[in-house]
Amino acid sequence: MSRTVDAFLGRMDLRERVGQMLCYGFCGTYPHPDIVEVIERYHPAGFRVTPYAKKFVRYLSDDHPGVARVRRDPELRERVYNSSAGPVRCSAAEYADVLNTLRRRSLETGAGVPLYFSLDFEGNGSADFLPRGAFSFPHPMGLAAADDPSLCRRVGRATADQLKPIGIDWVHSPCVDVNTDPSNPEIGTRSYGPLPELVAEMATQTITGYREGRLVATAKHFPGRGHSALDAHHDVPIIEESDDRMRGVHLAPYRALIEAGLPAVMLAHSVYPALDGSHEVSTLSGPIVTGVLRRELGFDGVIITDSFTMGGLVARYEVPEAAVRSIEAGVDVILLKDENALRGEVYKALLEAVRSGRISESRVDESVRRVLTVKDEHGLLSGEMGIVDPQAAEESLRNPRNAEIAAEAAAGSAVVLRDDGLATSLPADSRVLVIEQPHGMHLLHGSAHAHCGSLFEALLARGVDAIYTDYDAGRLDRAWPAITERASHADVIVHTGWYDRGRRSPRADLERIESLKKPTVLVCNCPYPMLVPEPARNVVVTFSPTTESISAAADILTGRTSGPGKLGFDPTRVY
Repeated sequence: MSRTVDAFLGRMDLRERVGQMLCYGFCGTYPHPDIVEVIERYHPAGFRVTPYAKKFVRYLSDDHPGVARVRRDPELRERVYNSSAGPVRCSAAEYADVLNTLRRRSLETGAGVPLYFSLDFEGNGSADFLPRGAFSFPHPMGLAAADDPSLCRRVGRATADQLKPIGIDWVHSPCVDVNTDPSNPEIGTRSYGPLPELVAEMATQTITGYREGRLVATAKHFPGRGHSALDAHHDVPIIEESDDRMRGVHLAPYRALIEAGLPAVMLAHSVYPALDGSHEVSTLSGPIVTGVLRRELGFDGVIITDSFTMGGLVARYEVPEAAVRSIEAGVDVILLKDENALRGEVYKALLEAVRSGRISESRVDESVRRVLTVKDEHGLLSGEMGIVDPQAAEESLRNPRNAEIAAEAAAGSAVVLRDDGLATSLPADSRVLVIEQPHGMHLLHGSAHAHCGSLFEALLARGVDAIYTDYDAGRLDRAWPAITERASHADVIVHTGWYDRGRRSPRADLERIESLKKPTVLVCNCPYPMLVPEPARNVVVTFSPTTESISAAADILTGRTSGPGKLGFDPTRVY
């Protein structure tokens, strides 16, 4: 064991050690007083950052049974927002300075244990932090379609090379759920696919790339969220897979990753009767957390929960009690993104559980030692203690290698799902109506890297006689008169459609466009029936809405490439 870890642990009092079992949320791009106060009072291990939101938005409807368990009157220093104004956008250097400010406060407080900062960065615009010059990459299913495991390693390294210089040390990726149910609304293309061997191979390469860039990898969602038709953000999914299926399919990637040195695992808020006959939510299940993950699989890294106030968990438990139960089950870190009084309530509940003897101090020390070990192994307990040079963060984004990898990943991931002659060869003498629907990433960034209209521009650049219109998902009626009028002047229609997790699928919009009496091509980011209409005869799947992926699609549509990506499975069947 590291002497550095021993030294830190030896000088921490109980309050500071309990804090190292918590990761709180930090939204926006300003070091607000309530965030600083949290550092001073509760000594958290780290923060899950969301730069593009003013404050954490819960996943619950007003009539959800858990709403009363997460709503609290605002504390004095807590930010209270009522306007529709968005957060302040900032550069990589500016955000690095913000994180430095918070990290310095942690170094000045208590035992001086530096914070870590984490986010998802899954690709396809899902919770990616993209200051000017940064690149997002296709979702894992697209990277797997490129049939080049080393591409996953290079994307992992490029991700680390972009994030680590900014001060982000930890990613809640890769997603290693084996997506065996095509109707899964939560996992989908975040998975590498429905085959455990493929998921294990690609994920192992991804964490290798992260490790090369000293970025902490977190495999999720243990013990597997791939076979579900419910979203755990809202409900309690019951995964009715047999013991043989759980161990032979869904746990298989974890065995490979643990063997490869996986530092952290994130738990799913789901029920697995085959692994715990009591039907306890896995986050609070000793048989699953300690029995399967610790003892059976031999994992000794950090175990962290998924976002702790997701609907499936708070429908059953008060948040502080659930936190205590999860630690009793074997969890090391509670991920609590709510920026309200729950932060103090959970901290105090854990502290009281230790003081009362419900949780032993030795149990706390086990978890804190694991957290400190991961921090030490990734450069946070020595040297500058995680403090970064903001200008170096800016310069790291100008590395041309990142742009090359983004283009390579986009080109390799593009898949021709269906082709009736148009998907790979738009007629040279045809007039093409391009109808684009913005992805959430386009609305958030609206930059050269990702914007609505990029497919139209890419086809124009390739000499296509194109005309254009767009519409918002779910509001096709507004644009329909313009679309039908423009369609009367076109020979072919090329339209986009995006599955954006957490939002309703726009499949009905796409079906309506496909019903126009014109030859049609769909460019989208998901191969599953939840998005792709059955009548669509020409479909190109990019697994990402970025300009690089749109450029790859345009090359396929104009016959410059044949679409090198191969899906390798039938997206309409259950595996």
